[in-house]
Parts: sequence; C-alpha cells; structure tokens
Amino acid sequence: DANNLWTSADECASHLAALGRDIYAVEEPLRADDLDGFRRVADVTGTRIVLDESLLRIEQLDALADDPQRWIANIRVSKMGGVLRSLETATRAADLGIAVIVGCQVGETSILARAGLAVIQSAGPSLVAAEGAFGTHLLHRDLASPTIMFGPGGVLAVDSAGWGSKGYGLEVDESSAGDLRPLGP
Repeated sequence: DANNLWTSADECASHLAALGRDIYAVEEPLRADDLDGFRRVADVTGTRIVLDESLLRIEQLDALADDPQRWIANIRVSKMGGVLRSLETATRAADLGIAVIVGCQVGETSILARAGLAVIQSAGPSLVAAEGAFGTHLLHRDLASPTIMFGPGGVLAVDSAGWGSKGYGLEVDESSAGDLRPLGP
C-alpha cells in the first residue's frame, strides 16, 4: 500500500523497478483518482493496481471496464457504506472481470468482520485476497462473541463463525461497548 506516495507515474515505476522484484500489485501509488497515471504504472511495471481511495462508489468501476486485468478493487464494508453496497460493488467488479480484495479497518470488531465474511463469500472466484478478523489480536476486548479471529497461519475457521445463525451468528455484549479500545500504549 503506497498510500498515494508518488507524484508521477514515472517516479513510481522507477522506484518499483529499482526493487528488483516481481510485484503482484501496488495499492494507490499516486494521488487518488489518477487512473491515467495508474495505467501508466501498470503498463511500465507489469503490476496490477489496487484501488482503495479511488474506489468509493460502485459507479467508479465503470471507468475500469476497458482494462479490467489491470485492477484490483479493495472493498471494505465500512468504506462502501454497508453490507448491501459492498455486495453490489463486489458483484459488479466480478461482472466486469475485476479482481477483488475484501479489506478491513484496523481495530474493527467481530460485527464488521462478520459483515466482511458475507462480502468475501459473494466475491467468489474474483477474490484474490481478504483482510480482517483480527479480533483480540488488536482489541483488548471484542463487542461480540464468538470473536471472529484468524488463528495460526492467518487461517480463519469460518465453520465457527456462525454462518446461518441469527444476528450474523454473533451475540453482542452491549455492556462492553464503552470498553472497546485498541491494544497499545
């Protein structure tokens, strides 16, 4: 994730080439919405571009329809405005042939992680990566149980995530809502 680091496509491409590695994808290397610059970086380096800040609405996918192989859509439930919008965006990306990453926000609870699991499932073969399910790896306490959290090797056992149960398979402990805080100082 370059977080809009470089000011020009040539500067970005030069830096990536100097790494001397094959790079699968780079996220937002230039300022947001610089699709022409992103295309140049992709052409020069042979890498795919992950759109995060440049993908806030489903309609923005239409500008990628002519060259879907260049792009990876980073879809986060919190960024897209909820589960339904995220599901629609993942479906539209797949229909256009655009790869999908289902992302997360650092420190999200199991409630948002569970919503992300629905988007992950709906992305089907378009899914190239998924983030999330950090649970109490990053939080002192989670708001819900069971805590949806990956285990050894980064593997999430979705069978224990309550698929098909009411309330996304989670019980919310409302008394702990005021105690949510990230780990750290």
